[in-house]
Amino acid sequence: MEKNKTTKVMNVITEETHTYYNSADLRYNLVSAIIYAYLDSRRILDFDYRDKVTKQSKVEYLTSKNGTQKVYSPIYDMIAYQL
Repeated sequence: MEKNKTTKVMNVITEETHTYYNSADLRYNLVSAIIYAYLDSRRILDFDYRDKVTKQSKVEYLTSKNGTQKVYSPIYDMIAYQL
């Protein structure tokens, strides 16, 4: 079982943040924040809905200069990274 870690998801326009402390990956936490902030939060655990949101939000992986991995959605202008 993977160890819990802190993930921060930030809207790059408004600088609103969501913080998650769990063992989920960056993409999962980014999609959770998108659903919570913009879509139907009652369906946050519906995996078919999550897959649809992931495709619609065009989630892409980025690597920063220091080698850390980040996940970004250009549709919702949100980025997820680990602290």
